[in-house]
Amino acid sequence: MDELPPEAIREMIINAHCHRNLLDESCIQVAVYDDRLEVTSPGGLYNGLTYEEVMNGHSKIRNKGIANIFSQMGLVEAWGSGIKRILNAAEEYGLPKPKFQEFDNMFRVELFRVNPITDQANQATNQANQDLERLDQVEDENVLSEKEIEILNLVRMQPSITQKEMANALDWNLASVKYYITKLKEKNYLKRQGSSQKGKWVILTKRD
Repeated sequence: MDELPPEAIREMIINAHCHRNLLDESCIQVAVYDDRLEVTSPGGLYNGLTYEEVMNGHSKIRNKGIANIFSQMGLVEAWGSGIKRILNAAEEYGLPKPKFQEFDNMFRVELFRVNPITDQANQATNQANQDLERLDQVEDENVLSEKEIEILNLVRMQPSITQKEMANALDWNLASVKYYITKLKEKNYLKRQGSSQKGKWVILTKRD
C-alpha cells in the first residue's frame, strides 16, 4: 500500500489548478517533507466564499475552463467534493487529519504522513516494556533500570550512536552514560562491535 493515499494527492493537485488565480504569476507549489505533503496554490478563496463554506462542501470555481476539462477526463466527480474526498482518504489510511489554510492570498492543503521517527520510538518503547515484563521474574541484579532502558531505546533507533551523542540526546553527563553502558554490558544486554567512532551497538537477545 502507498504511504499516502493517491486519491487525496490527486484531489489536492486538481483543486489547486481549478481554484488558483491565473492573474498571479506564482506557481502551484508542491513540497514534500518527512512528515507531510503540501500543495499551495496562488489565490485565496474566490468570490466571497468563506473557509467554513469550503469545509462544508461549498465550491465556487475560479477556472471553469480547466475544471470542465478535468470533468471530461473523469477526474472530477462532483463540484465541491474535493475537500471531503481528501479527508476521507486520509482517514481510511489512518493518517492525521489534513490541514487547510488560507493566508497571504494563498491556499494550502497539508496531507500528513505517519512520522517514521515517532514510529521507531514507539517500537523501541514497546520493546523496552516487553523487556521489563520478561525481567519481572529474574534475579534483581538483572533487572533493567529506567536509565538503562533509555539507553537501549537510543541504541535500537540508532545502533551507530556514540556515547557522546547519547549524552547529548539524554541531557546527561558523559560519565553517567558510560556507567550505565557498563552496567548493561555486565548484565550481558549490550555489546559494542567495531571502534568507538565507526562501530555499532548490538543488543543481545540471549544471555548466559
